[in-house]
Order: sequence, then structure tokens, then C-alpha cells
Amino acid sequence: MRQSTAKYGDKPSRDQGFVLVNALVLVAALTAVATLLLSRAEQGRSQLEAGLLADQLSLSLDAFDALAQTRLAQTPLPQDRGGQATGRPDQWQETWARPAAPLHLARGTVSGTIQDLQGRFNINWLSGETHPLAQQAFVRLLARLGLPPRIADDIRRFVTPGAQQADLQRWHQLEPPLDPVGGPLLSADQLADLPGLSHRAYQRLRPLITALPGASRLNVNTALPAVLASFLPDLPSAALARLIQIRDQQGFGAAKEFLIAARLYQPQETEQSSTAPDELGPAHITVSSQWFRVDSQAWFAGGSASRVRLLRRTAPGQRPILLWQVSQRP
Repeated sequence: MRQSTAKYGDKPSRDQGFVLVNALVLVAALTAVATLLLSRAEQGRSQLEAGLLADQLSLSLDAFDALAQTRLAQTPLPQDRGGQATGRPDQWQETWARPAAPLHLARGTVSGTIQDLQGRFNINWLSGETHPLAQQAFVRLLARLGLPPRIADDIRRFVTPGAQQADLQRWHQLEPPLDPVGGPLLSADQLADLPGLSHRAYQRLRPLITALPGASRLNVNTALPAVLASFLPDLPSAALARLIQIRDQQGFGAAKEFLIAARLYQPQETEQSSTAPDELGPAHITVSSQWFRVDSQAWFAGGSASRVRLLRRTAPGQRPILLWQVSQRP
């Protein structure tokens, strides 16, 4: 009997190939889904890590801010009445003024400084004509820095409400154009975009100036030498150096005490009447400070953050009031 020679392998082979293709397609789809899920999981983990890093940096900055507020609260606040200080003056020997060593934390470091802003020239003194002595002193300060006196006029118009109209065209030519409101500044950093004030001039001027309420007075115990010299134009350089040496060693207990010492070193022929508007007097200076700037920086696990705070100390033993802060973090 003749045996059949039919081939049974053709159809099964085609079925097996179809199944294999489907299996490969399914595996590819599952692989794509798994890759997507893993990618999202990794993205979520990265976002979680970034959030934790930002929170840790913020907590580190908070730690230094708390230390700064504690230091300022521990320093008795002098009560200055009519030029007579009834408490301990503020000076560079105070606890808050001493440089703080970097604080080492787990996987990070935090550091910072406390600066007495009443030792700088207050730009808001230039608003209007209420402080003629400051107007003259600022021109002298610019001259000491090798900067043109017209900068004083530009800044005066900028901080005087309504007076900046003459500069509107220059403001509108900036990129992007700006429309200044005018009036006292919250921060001297606002001068960075002032038309007519070059970046070089701004960088030279910035460490010597601040922006505080116009009624604040210059602390002669912490005033920067260039700022103090601008208010004492008739004092010879050697006499000014001696005056600064005395104040750095022991400080002045009252505004009148400083004025007496300054007049002792001043040539007799240049002395002016105590009622002269351009003479430094108790109405312009103090030996204590209320306004402070705290700069802090934190490093943690390869990331970094920084913060600037403006604090006002109002009463002995109380934590200073936070006026504003600017933070930069991941």
C-alpha cells in the first residue's frame, strides 16, 4: 500500500511565526510601558530629591537666621535721647559684629554675616531737600570714589516722588523698558538699573550705601571711614584716622561725645556755628543702630542657596522684626 507523502510542517510553521511575532510585539509593548514607568519613577524620585534638597537648604538658612536674631537680641539696645545715650552703644566689638565661623551640619555647611546698615550712607536721605548735609556729603563721597557728581542728581531724582519725570526717556530706552514709580527705596539694589549709573560705578558705590527710612541716623561708631569722611570735610586725613582709631578701640557713648572729639581735631578757623545746616550735629548721628542686614549661604549635598534679610531691632531682649527677605535656592 502506498504511503501518503503530505507535508504537515508548512501550516504549523506559519502559525508558530505568527505567535512569535505577537509575542515579540507584546514584549516590546510591555518593555515600553516598563521603561515609561521607570522613567516616571526616576523623574519622581529626582523631583523628590530636589524638593528635599531645597527644604534642607532652607532649614540651614533658617538656622543661621535664628542665630543672627539671637545675637542681635542679646545686645542691649541703647536709648538715644537728644544725643545722650542711656544704654550701651553699638560698635564693632559687639557680639553680632564678630565674624561667625562656618557651621558644619550633616552633609552641609552654613555661614553668614551681620552688617550694621546705619554705618552706611542712606540713599533715601537724598529724597527732596530735607537733608542738605547729606546732599553735600554724597557729592563728596562720589568724589572720593572718583565718580562724577551728576550721579547724585540722578539718584536724587530717582528717590524723590515725581522728580524722575526728567529721566523717563532714558528709562524707556532700556531693554526691557521700565517706568519708574519714584520715591524712597526698599533696597539699594534697586539702583542697579538706574540710567546713567554704569555697572562699574554701581559696583564701587554699592558697598557704601543702603536704603533705610529717611529719619534714620548715621551710627558714628560703625560708620565706614569713607562715609564718615564725607560728613567731616574739614577734618584732616590724619585727624580722621586718629578719630576712627579712638572709636574702634573704645567707641563713643553719645553723639555729643563724638562731636566734641571731632571738633578737637578740627582746625579752629574752619569751625562753624552749631546752627549751620551743613554742619554735622546730634540730629544727624547716633551711637546705636536698629537696622541690620543678614547675609547667609548654605551648602548641602552638592547644592547651594543664599538669603538676604533686613532686620529692625526695636526693644532690648526682643527678637528683631523681619522687614523683608530675598532667597535664592534650587
